[in-house]
Amino acid sequence: MFYERTNNKVSNMATFKSVIYKHQKRNDGTWNVKIRVTHKREAKYIPTSIFVTTNDVTRSLNIKNKIIELEIDSIIFEYRSICNRLGTSIDNLTPDELIEILKRGDKEESNDIDFIAFSLNHIETIESKGTASNYRIALNSFMRFSKRKKILFSEITYNLLTSYAKYLIKQKEKRNKEAIKKGERVTTNRALSLYTACLRHLYNEGKLFYNDEDRNRLPIPWSPFSKFKIPSEEPTRKRALTPEQIRAIFELPDKEIKNKRKTITENCRRNIARDIFILSFCLIGMNSADLYLCDDIDGKTIKYYRAKTKSRKKDRAELHVDIQKIIEPIVEKYRDRVGNRVFNFCYMYRDTQTFNAALNKGLKEIGDILQIEDLEFYAARHSWATIATNNLRIDKYVVHEALNHASDEMRITDIYIKKDFSGINDANKQVLEYVFGEDAKNLHS
Repeated sequence: MFYERTNNKVSNMATFKSVIYKHQKRNDGTWNVKIRVTHKREAKYIPTSIFVTTNDVTRSLNIKNKIIELEIDSIIFEYRSICNRLGTSIDNLTPDELIEILKRGDKEESNDIDFIAFSLNHIETIESKGTASNYRIALNSFMRFSKRKKILFSEITYNLLTSYAKYLIKQKEKRNKEAIKKGERVTTNRALSLYTACLRHLYNEGKLFYNDEDRNRLPIPWSPFSKFKIPSEEPTRKRALTPEQIRAIFELPDKEIKNKRKTITENCRRNIARDIFILSFCLIGMNSADLYLCDDIDGKTIKYYRAKTKSRKKDRAELHVDIQKIIEPIVEKYRDRVGNRVFNFCYMYRDTQTFNAALNKGLKEIGDILQIEDLEFYAARHSWATIATNNLRIDKYVVHEALNHASDEMRITDIYIKKDFSGINDANKQVLEYVFGEDAKNLHS
């Protein structure tokens, strides 16, 4: 037998009642008042700090003490306020998740921390522009899904993440249906794994920033990503070219653009894309962003820090790549005459993204001519690694060093090994001699 004091509903998904159970009478003759929370037709109970005696209740356990009634109303009012702040996101919470929020709501400020605002500020601190761009795109996608510009940490739950994953899958299916109608290539759903992984990283960064476990201050106590499994990224499409295809790009004649006065080849997008693709391949797959930004050349050695991984490596992803004889004409053609950087791409294109986009457009034209499907700039890097590993059987550790990947397996080992770039440059000579034959003889030593 028990007494329930019913209060008004809070949204369509949660109701609150104060409850006293007769059989739970304590040895000191008191009962604890509990709040019964019904959410999604499941009841959960939250103990309060209020205890009543026989003097506070009627024989049927109705509370007759007006002061205690006001205290109960105050607690339920607070729970109602928390649910109101959650808004429609309460529909994505399980009963246990809602109870956890209600229990901490009067102690912590977690419901006031804006995940979006924190993430935008954190993204500004990321050194790599490419990585920052990925996080920003993922965050924009999450906001489009939720149709809101403010999402609290407390609102990000397993159910919400699952709903977001389903949304991304539907978006991909919609795009692919449109692509099929237009006769275009169907894409993989890389966004599903990339975006959810970005959100997980931002969420964990928020916990590191706000939580203080030493002082038991945990405004963000939840770990929704511990239950939510980040979908595995679909295998990267193999972009490696054969040595014959690399040579065909190298030997492709200039495209000539005629105007009223003269024939122009210098500013032709196709010609530039051909040159920079070969430049990248012969510089061990140097990324377009690094070609654009590098500003240190010592004789015939380019020194740079790989933009994509320098924030994740102790040595800031330092690389020294020798300029081999076969690309000396290309290096001279695009040399920065002012001396601010190694190459003059910063005067030709607004930023690294514009530069990379222009290269890929030019390479698409080259791919159509040479019948190389979906030719992209990154193929230079994939091709170098594949030829080095499969055709020349160069040790995978040397290839790993040449590509300058961030690796947990190698991180400890790298601390004890002094950097020596001769190994990767020797490997590069082997690759270029294998691909270009006589054209690559008498390489710079």
